[in-house]
Order: sequence, then structure tokens, then C-alpha cells
Amino acid sequence: MSTEAPIVIEHSNLSVAWSHALLETMKPGRRNLRPIVLTIGEFQGQQPPEVKALRDMLDQRLVALGKNASDISALTIFPYKMWVRRGRPSCGPFSELCVKRFLPRMRKRDRQNQYGTYFERMMAFSGTRRDGVRVVNQLQFVIDLLNKDRRPRESALQITCFDPAKDHTGQPVRGFPCLQQVGISYDDGGQLAVNAFYPMQYIFDRAYGNYLGLCHLGEFLAHETQLRFSRLTCFIGKPELGDVPKRDLPTLVQAAKDAIEAAN
Repeated sequence: MSTEAPIVIEHSNLSVAWSHALLETMKPGRRNLRPIVLTIGEFQGQQPPEVKALRDMLDQRLVALGKNASDISALTIFPYKMWVRRGRPSCGPFSELCVKRFLPRMRKRDRQNQYGTYFERMMAFSGTRRDGVRVVNQLQFVIDLLNKDRRPRESALQITCFDPAKDHTGQPVRGFPCLQQVGISYDDGGQLAVNAFYPMQYIFDRAYGNYLGLCHLGEFLAHETQLRFSRLTCFIGKPELGDVPKRDLPTLVQAAKDAIEAAN
């Protein structure tokens, strides 16, 4: 992780924000890239807009290299399409569906899910207290706090993905969890924000899907609390391009530049 001051990327369009992050990681001559603070806000509607042609190009390149498309990476954070198809069910029944029925199918389909998924950690985090092992639905806890009549303390509106008991290992490469913590903020105007912490993030391989999944999570939490999802902010301690040579990405890089220029 670099000790230099972070780069701040701010935009209302998810694709444009990701494009800025991609171009930062593509700059020559820097092994340790500066941290990135990326924020997407001030958008209309429940989700930030995207540049479809850019996302399609990225997904085609990801699939061609044997990686997950953006929507697959996103659903490991929150299975948004399944939630919408089922009529936007409340947190309790939807969490049970995800953990007990959907997660086993995901593990069988893809070995990358052998350590779990982010939505599992959010919906069924296991830990110990004085009375023994407990399984906590962190999403339900945050929703319940936000729905109370009195103002909740924001330090309690935290959703952790990193579990030292499971994740403190000597493996040189593990792959999960890169997303360590999600915090929720809100204001008196009825707006809700999602704040995420990544010690390291692969900008090409996963970042677009990460941002997409976190925005989906924001919409879900807003729906459950009658608030409006208004902003995603990610801190990325060590941005890296990912498992792809720079020479394989000239067309995608040009599309990212075009998206930024069109947005200016």
C-alpha cells in the first residue's frame, strides 16, 4: 500500500468513474500506485448511469480471458437480479434464500466461491460471544437500526466481510475477501450512502463489478429503510491492474478515454 496521498475520483456515472481508475493503473513507470478514493454520487434514479458500450466491451474482454463478467462479480456482493425478479422481498426471507439455496449452487458452479461470498458474510456472519457461536444477519441489523424512531449511532452501521478466524492464513494468494468492510451513512434529508474499504483491488478484473454490486446493495438497503441511495464511496489502498497484460487492452483503454471525454 502506497504511503502517498490518495487520488480522488468523483463522477455521477459508474462507467466514467471506473474509466478514470483504469487509466490511473495504466500509467507507466509506477510500481506502487497511489491509493484511490472513488466516489459515485449526484445521480438521478436508484442506480448511477453507465456507458453500455464500455461495459459491454469490458465484459467481452473479461469473458475472453476466462474471468467473470461484471454482473457475476456484482452478484457475489448482492444478488440484485434475483431480488428484483422475486418482487424485492424483505431482508429476512431473501437472506435465507440466498444463503441456504443460492450459495450452495454458486459453490458447485465456481471454485472461486469456496471460501464464501460477500453476501454470505453480510447475511450470515458467524462469530462467538459469551453465550457461544452466533450467526448474525448484518444487513438486517443495520436495517433495523435505521428503522428505529431514534437516530442510530453511525459507528454501529457497519458490515464486515473480513473474518480473522477464517482469513488470517499464510496463503500468498487467496482472492477472497478483498472487500473488508462496508459502512452506511445517512443524513436528515433521507439519503443513504455506502462506504467500502478495499486494501487492494484489481481494477480490470473486478472493480467494475464491485462498484456495481455495492450500488445494488445500496438500493436494497434504501428500499428496506425508505431512504434514497445517493452515493457510493470506495477507498482502495492498493489499486492494481489485475491479471492481464497492458498490451491486451488498447481498445478498452481508448473506450475509457472516449467515455471520459464524452462526459466532460
